[in-house]
Amino acid sequence: MSWAARSGMLRGMHTVTFPRPGPAAGDVVARQTDVVVATHALTKTFGRGAAARTAVDRLDLVIPRGVVYGFLGPNGSGKSTTMKLLLGLLTPTSGSVRLFGSPLDRRHRGALMARIGSMIEQPPGYGHLTGAENMRLVQRMLGLRQAQVERALELVRLTEHRDRLVRTYSMGMKQRLGIAMALAREPELLILDEPTNGLDPAGIEEIRNLLMSLAGEGVTVLVSSHLLDEIDRMAGVLGILSAGRLVFQGTRAELMRHSVPDLLLVTPRPQAVAPGLLAGLGGTEGAGPAPDGRSVMTPTQAGVRIHGLAPDAVAELVRRLVAEGVPVHELRREPQSLEDVFMDLTGGARVL
Repeated sequence: MSWAARSGMLRGMHTVTFPRPGPAAGDVVARQTDVVVATHALTKTFGRGAAARTAVDRLDLVIPRGVVYGFLGPNGSGKSTTMKLLLGLLTPTSGSVRLFGSPLDRRHRGALMARIGSMIEQPPGYGHLTGAENMRLVQRMLGLRQAQVERALELVRLTEHRDRLVRTYSMGMKQRLGIAMALAREPELLILDEPTNGLDPAGIEEIRNLLMSLAGEGVTVLVSSHLLDEIDRMAGVLGILSAGRLVFQGTRAELMRHSVPDLLLVTPRPQAVAPGLLAGLGGTEGAGPAPDGRSVMTPTQAGVRIHGLAPDAVAELVRRLVAEGVPVHELRREPQSLEDVFMDLTGGARVL
């Protein structure tokens, strides 16, 4: 689908295999040969000696072509620093970055950046100029055609506001202008930091549809957001940072398998579920604290909630409950949201 057609529609690590996002059952699979972004042991340390602070720690990213890659992490986890490293705005302390199969170095940087659109941290734009004048600056700097500028403005629904001064724009409109600037060169890789910040629900949905549409045409989209639910809806691949380290990378289904949901035991005699029944199950000892600081076993109105038991451990628990004569009315896993798993992986830190 052409850019013009898409605009009209919107108006109306090893051999890694990741499915592309989208509703079609026969979605194409992106393999190692289609990797657009690959980092190896990427590290960025600020300061020296006792004042040194490592913002990105031995990061191994693998981002396939044609996916929306959701980049999540608590405030200060290194998301923005990583994006700046990928754009050559910061120099790594160690490690490497490869984009489109080429190393990000002085020799290749110019050619690589010509294939990338980005918006990092704050949306760009001069407040004393109109939206159209800001776009003309981008056009001149990048040598773009007028048609490219028009399409970018149309895609983010800023055409009718193009002649207003940017300082009169709402935060959401400034975000749209920043996205239009990133889209104008029709990039193969789009790197966006909080693109839906300041947008109303309708605007968020439009940007989500736009990014998924771009990915469906083969554009690779790396997007960070504090809206976990929104990332959950649009991203085909997730990367989760915590304290500068990549604690997870893969599909949502893989992420959910990575976490062990709580087990809910419904019984009229919760007091009969003695701590000793859990001894040796999943590395627990009685009802002591779990690795994440929670109690392994906590009471509920209907019975007992048990944390962190693998399937084999659940089978053994059932055997022990029957042997002890504990009546079991129901035993089930508690459904987990992306936020639940995220909180587990990052030690309860909030995503920002």
